[in-house]
Amino acid sequence: MATIYATNVLTGTTELPKYNATGSITEIWVASLTTALASGDTIVGPTMPAGCYLENVVTDWDDIDSGSGATFECGYTSHLAAFIATGTTTPASGGIQAANVAGTVGFTSTTDTQVLVTMTGTAGTPVAGKVRIKLSYTASP
Repeated sequence: MATIYATNVLTGTTELPKYNATGSITEIWVASLTTALASGDTIVGPTMPAGCYLENVVTDWDDIDSGSGATFECGYTSHLAAFIATGTTTPASGGIQAANVAGTVGFTSTTDTQVLVTMTGTAGTPVAGKVRIKLSYTASP
């Protein structure tokens, strides 16, 4: 199983969580995916700081499967489908998938929470592409 690290679309690097006592923070990270992407591989995205409240997680996929079979889930360590349900098929045809699990809005943690996108199905006919991960949160809900 491979681990792929997404980077901030502006800086091209991984960054520490951003914190702002008022207002909302939105981060957009991108990961380049090869045709070797397979079930069980994890894409490491942005991190929400401890004590903040989740507003939304959105993934934006290129069409990485000219067949069918590429599926994913999105969450955090030990809760991999906490924000986007297991088996979501968006990577198989490309498109946008927002959080779709009850309890996502307002989720908070006492520790930093790194967004993880985990492949749950391998592409039938893999195609290289990108996934963009958008994380929105606030410290003052």
